[in-house]
Amino acid sequence: MTPRLVARTGLSAVLVAVLLLSACGQQAAAPGDPPAGDPPAGDLPVTEPADVARFDLVPDEHPGPFEAVGFVLQDEGHGPQLCVGGIATSLPPQCGGPDLIGFDFASMPAGSYESVGASRYGSFVITGVPQGEAIRLTAPARPAGPDDLDEQPRSPEPSFASPCPEPAGGWRPVDPARATEEAQQAAGVRARSVAGYATMWIDQSMVTPEEIAAEQVNDPMRYVLNVSTTGDLAEMEAAVREVWGGALCVSAAARSEAELTAARDALDADERSGAGPALLDLQVDVLAGQVTATTLLAREADQRRLDERFGTALVRLSSVLRPVGA
Repeated sequence: MTPRLVARTGLSAVLVAVLLLSACGQQAAAPGDPPAGDPPAGDLPVTEPADVARFDLVPDEHPGPFEAVGFVLQDEGHGPQLCVGGIATSLPPQCGGPDLIGFDFASMPAGSYESVGASRYGSFVITGVPQGEAIRLTAPARPAGPDDLDEQPRSPEPSFASPCPEPAGGWRPVDPARATEEAQQAAGVRARSVAGYATMWIDQSMVTPEEIAAEQVNDPMRYVLNVSTTGDLAEMEAAVREVWGGALCVSAAARSEAELTAARDALDADERSGAGPALLDLQVDVLAGQVTATTLLAREADQRRLDERFGTALVRLSSVLRPVGA
């Protein structure tokens, strides 16, 4: 199996993405799929159709076979693989994931895939069973049609608007002299020093369409700096206000950065030592307060064990394979 292109996302990477993406003018900058009309976000560009669908847990008693819908890539370095964890929009694309034993591009209908040099790639429905870290096909693969792609489960789009009530008179700086990029960076450092810190993001809902069109975005005078914490809200606000004079919203978080980091690192260490399953992708969602671990086949019993270890809903398992027809 080739290395994943997007894996083990750190909290700092997510924070940077949240802050930088605000320059694109969305109502509330954040990682993941943005609201309609906003530019795409994420760790890497993703080709169309997108990365393999992630499914909920497989019942413990289900014997298989299973299926997956996703992007398949073969290049000069490896045979057919089901892409998991992001697809780089190079030409040809680049990605990694489980090997597909029994898949043959030559048997696919003409026009169902593209070729660039030694690379072959396209979206397919795969039916098979796990064989180690690979998938062994138990039925011929077929091209994924619009219905297959439309039926894929999608996570609900979270809201990244500031959760605090809008102040009387609207969001505005309390001290314009300290509503600067330098002050915002200092606020990030200060917030991280307070116990319970979770994450920070920018909400640009104050920016007008005319300002967006004129590329007048990412102005500290025109955005709300959001900080979330599992600790005392007043303590966090006081600490940030020592350096930040712009609009500010401090809100409660489900999990702290430290909790999420510890869970992510424990899962990563388990895999590296052989004590845990092979992880196809390991992501941290700081806004949801959750770590998502994607494996080839994630069963209900696997989730129960993680809930007992880390607490309910801190780590969420995601399965690439699902029961056929589910």
